[in-house]
Amino acid sequence: MAEKIWNPPMPPLFQWTYGGQRIPVSRQLIRNGVNEVLERTGLTDSEGQPLDFAPHDFRRNFITDAIRSGLPPPIAQVLAGHSDLNATMGYNAIYPADAIEAHRAFIARRRSPRPSEEYRTPTTEEWDAFLAHAHRGLPAFGQIAGRSTTSNCRPGSTP
Repeated sequence: MAEKIWNPPMPPLFQWTYGGQRIPVSRQLIRNGVNEVLERTGLTDSEGQPLDFAPHDFRRNFITDAIRSGLPPPIAQVLAGHSDLNATMGYNAIYPADAIEAHRAFIARRRSPRPSEEYRTPTTEEWDAFLAHAHRGLPAFGQIAGRSTTSNCRPGSTP
């Protein structure tokens, strides 16, 4: 998938003067510098290995931070120079805490029009009855609450 250039190229972010001319700093020089700083800090990943960054990681971090801070994904797409929004969204990291918070906000929005007393904590007996029913297994496909569930999605098919 090729990226589309939407605007004239901007001057390189990292550049220096050499022989009276402004030239871009190479990716390898930036990578080496970042990794040297990381090595000095002693920062490690979750497996205890030293962190390793490539210049492109900062692009991914920028897109993630921009979208998490409220920048609409189509605007991030233009800034990144992507012709496909899916390429931009592939840069956007989704953290487990974000997924949980988004789910909680979704549930709160769904519940807001309903009376709050409908959402009380179930009694022990009610919970036990629910679990006993749930452990009997899923209903036959297409027979959930008398509604048609004819879709390609099957229970348990999600990775």
